[in-house]
Amino acid sequence: MMMLKNKVIDYGRSIGIDMMGFTSAEAFEDLRDIINMRKKAGYLSGFAENDIELRVNPKKTMSEAKSILVIGVPYYVKDEMQHQEKLPEFYGELARTAWGKDYHQVLKEKMENIASFIKKEEKDFQYKIFVDTGPLVDRHVAYRAGLGWYGYNSLLMNKKYGSWFFIGYMLNNIAFEADKESICTTCYQCNLCIKHCPKGAIEAPYKFNAQKCLSNILQQKGDIGEEDRSILGQRLYGCDICQSVCPHNKEIEGISENYFYPKDVSCKPDLIELLNISNKEFKETYGKTSAGWRGKTVLQRNAIIAIVNQQKSTALPHLLPLLQDIRPEIRKYAVWAISVLAPQEACKILMKTKAKEKNQEVLKIIEYYLDKLTDEEQ
Repeated sequence: MMMLKNKVIDYGRSIGIDMMGFTSAEAFEDLRDIINMRKKAGYLSGFAENDIELRVNPKKTMSEAKSILVIGVPYYVKDEMQHQEKLPEFYGELARTAWGKDYHQVLKEKMENIASFIKKEEKDFQYKIFVDTGPLVDRHVAYRAGLGWYGYNSLLMNKKYGSWFFIGYMLNNIAFEADKESICTTCYQCNLCIKHCPKGAIEAPYKFNAQKCLSNILQQKGDIGEEDRSILGQRLYGCDICQSVCPHNKEIEGISENYFYPKDVSCKPDLIELLNISNKEFKETYGKTSAGWRGKTVLQRNAIIAIVNQQKSTALPHLLPLLQDIRPEIRKYAVWAISVLAPQEACKILMKTKAKEKNQEVLKIIEYYLDKLTDEEQ
């Protein structure tokens, strides 16, 4: 199968993929104890597959699998490519993973093209494609396929692209010869990612607690504790700090294709526009990015937090209409935001809101801040 493998690699390059590796479909037994430990410690994100067997054994997902084809697609956009002439008064920050076209679509399209190419060579070819949604640990699949090595922040590093690349893999029924793991086995050990992580999610080298990661917190539905809200800063989706400070990511190559250039949504979007966006507009803009999968409510909640963290009382007129929003989650955050940004006006506003509010959870929040504001006045 070496001849076919080389043909596939050449075809991959012809469609813009210069990161491709292969590994066997044998179980990732070295991960079993690690996943169990992380599960017991409460380090998992909540988005990963719960069944450990599915996470370590590819054949539980595709019984006829003989190998795994793995691709990496870089997404680092040089800063000058995303420069904005003038920032909005209230703007948020999108992590680079959410710039441009949804990477799930980009990688799936490329892998489907590869699958079609292989199908012409091998009529009985069968496969399953995954980008972030599969049961296996994507980074470890890519690691075993030789695409990179682990940094202290538990991200995979590549000599050419640093950690700025997306991973996709294809379980398949062809016994492609496996590549070797990367010969580089360590990062620079500078500890910068550990020192700069806002909430200390990188507790020690290679010890990552997803529950403390700002990217994970921003994606969770439901409530974000007040103690975490100020740490989020102006982030709307994702966090790039541990990658931005990493020496491996200095002077790396920017992408040549324009998939991930900010287009439908700015990398520093106008938060007021986001608060007022219709479902149709959301689908046509944010819905085309990787941030869109979490939905409008989560991003608008994050937008309210980002507005509060800019500490400008001029936001008040934009927040007042949110007290009438049909979603209790948004009304709760509007109550909090008004209480923080305009404490002098807040009591009168919240008293009027309380008289009309029917939702018990929202009423509790209103009463809490009314009591708090009253105590502060005394």
